[in-house]
Amino acid sequence: MLPLLLLTVFIYYTALELFFRLHHHFLIRGRIHRRSDEELEQPGHPLLEKAGQLVLRNASSTGEVKRHFHEVRQSFLPAINRRIRFLAVLIPVGPLLGLLGTVTGMLSTFNGMGAGQGQRLDAVAQGISEALITTQSGLIITIPALIVLSLIVQRRNTLVHGIARLERFNTKFTLLQNRQARV
Repeated sequence: MLPLLLLTVFIYYTALELFFRLHHHFLIRGRIHRRSDEELEQPGHPLLEKAGQLVLRNASSTGEVKRHFHEVRQSFLPAINRRIRFLAVLIPVGPLLGLLGTVTGMLSTFNGMGAGQGQRLDAVAQGISEALITTQSGLIITIPALIVLSLIVQRRNTLVHGIARLERFNTKFTLLQNRQARV
């Protein structure tokens, strides 16, 4: 049970820290992925102003905008993606540790069956109890962790959509600027 407890603390600390980091990200809080071009151009909202700092206003071509937003993605996403992959590997360990507890519980049960008459029933009951508790604990740890991981992936996707939205806005702005410069 101690390995399950340590695994639980580690999984939930990592997952909740990542979830709240994403939840408080300025692109997600500002709902950039849902904003229109007109809303993105309006000054005043602090989250929109911070997102506006990512826009490359003096870009000479759409290729330059594309390179810029590639760098923006590289500054925000790799650390998040690594943590998500780490959690995706770590979370399934819970049921496996529960299964290991089941095996040791069943071994205790079989040892209890081979013991003397007076202690036989107690040893069998204790072994079965150990097997069921560890299996249940492994599942109780894993099922909510998978739900939290799903929410984290959803937040990450919202961040990706926000960056893509700013890139589309910046590309449109650059094309408009280049068209006006030609006239």
